[in-house]
Amino acid sequence: MSQLFKNKKLRAGFTLVELLAVMAIVMILAAVIIAIQPGNPEGLSSAQRISMGVFRTARYQAMQAQNPDRNPETNPLYNIRSRVLVLNDSTNEDQHLRMIRVIIGGTRNVNSSEPSDYYWYTVAADEMLPKNVYFISPDEGSLGTNRKSRVNNKDASGTTMRFNYEASLVGQAEGSGDTEWYFYEFNQDGTSNMNMATFMVSEGDWDPSLKKPIFRNKNNVTGFAIVPSGAIVPYNDPDEMDKGNT
Repeated sequence: MSQLFKNKKLRAGFTLVELLAVMAIVMILAAVIIAIQPGNPEGLSSAQRISMGVFRTARYQAMQAQNPDRNPETNPLYNIRSRVLVLNDSTNEDQHLRMIRVIIGGTRNVNSSEPSDYYWYTVAADEMLPKNVYFISPDEGSLGTNRKSRVNNKDASGTTMRFNYEASLVGQAEGSGDTEWYFYEFNQDGTSNMNMATFMVSEGDWDPSLKKPIFRNKNNVTGFAIVPSGAIVPYNDPDEMDKGNT
């Protein structure tokens, strides 16, 4: 009787072989789930979090209105604004539509507010979107005509600026560079002078022949809106983003 009870007690748990078999099955199931799961929601959510932080930094810098020049007394700046830049350089596979930079600028003439009179300076470290996640540029139509990021000024005067790649560390006038950037802008009072702009990202794979990302799935899109007050409003539903772009 005691021997029978002992045998039943031994069989109450799993053997090492059974545990290994269960673990193998769990690992296989997890691999299958990952394989069939569309997209990379962690990468997209991380991109949204990173870029929202960059935009909030830019807005804060505009409201601080501090002259970033190394010699502010001899190079005073007026009518200070900030911009978020997104690199548009198809020769740079790693950073094209992935590098985001905050710059702050002002005019040397107190009575001028013309864009061509602005001198711009880098005020924060550049940020990179996660691997295989790209900014959706205004001229990118592969995700549908409604799903384009709006980065036009209110007067629709253009979506890009030219700027030397490193010159923003010491200041450079707009339009005198050789590298192109998409930009968003904040005023000194924290408002945005862009009419309901949107910043959107999606997953893609780099095509070396076309020198641009090919987006995988138009439903795997995330981002946010920058309303005229300067507030950042996140989007999580592609349908809501379509409504925001109509």
